[in-house]
Amino acid sequence: MPNPIPNITIPVDLTNPGQFFACCGLLELADRLWPGAEGWFTPGATFSLFSDVVACNLSAILKALATATIRALDQDDNASAIRLGLGKASMLLDWWRDEVAGGQRLKTWAGRQSGPQIFKLMAENIADITAEDADKAFDFSATVFDVKDGKTKKKTISPFYFDARRSGTGLDVGFSADEQQMSVREFPVVETLALVGIQRFRPRTDEGALRSFVYAAWPEHLPLIPAQGVACGAVQLPSCEYFRFARPSRGGEYVSMFTRATRERRSHA
Repeated sequence: MPNPIPNITIPVDLTNPGQFFACCGLLELADRLWPGAEGWFTPGATFSLFSDVVACNLSAILKALATATIRALDQDDNASAIRLGLGKASMLLDWWRDEVAGGQRLKTWAGRQSGPQIFKLMAENIADITAEDADKAFDFSATVFDVKDGKTKKKTISPFYFDARRSGTGLDVGFSADEQQMSVREFPVVETLALVGIQRFRPRTDEGALRSFVYAAWPEHLPLIPAQGVACGAVQLPSCEYFRFARPSRGGEYVSMFTRATRERRSHA
């Protein structure tokens, strides 16, 4: 369809890997809820999504994610695969367990951190976003507290660190916010949607640079499967923009994060 009028248009910072993969997550969820959705990026730093179903809108997608059933397949494994239930639609999230296609290299949590628990708590905080504020969802921040045995704890839970704006750790500021019981604000929409997006939209791994990855933002109106191939560079379009980011370790075995991405020259992408 030439130049469709988008159901959704949301500002995006393409140098923030978390926001790029969050856009991919939006397309994934939209296609699951309303098959046939298309997505694309514009030079004006926005992500647009089209569906011929009128009910497709950003508020509906966020509500579906906030009220989804989130179940760890192995309750005793902090790196367990997750079953995400969206009414009649569902999907398996397990890219961080994939050693073949590079998913495991993107994993940012380890040790005692529970991926399913982080995802569940971040998703629950999305319910606070009103329909009027949905178009600013990527900037929505919240203090997300940990929960144990159904009781809210005083300390906040660490995010996945997909969002490059949330890059400060104890090594940066000189003390641990958790140990000081300080409230730290996260970006739950970006964190949850990015986890969903990376399931299909893997960046290309640069074998010549340690923990370096490249993704492509496509300007053409593409459905889910073709967009997947373009995003990782398997299908190259001359109009794409390419971005490189790293996943450095910043806190021993427990904390690693996505850095701010830099634009790549097309000839070097």
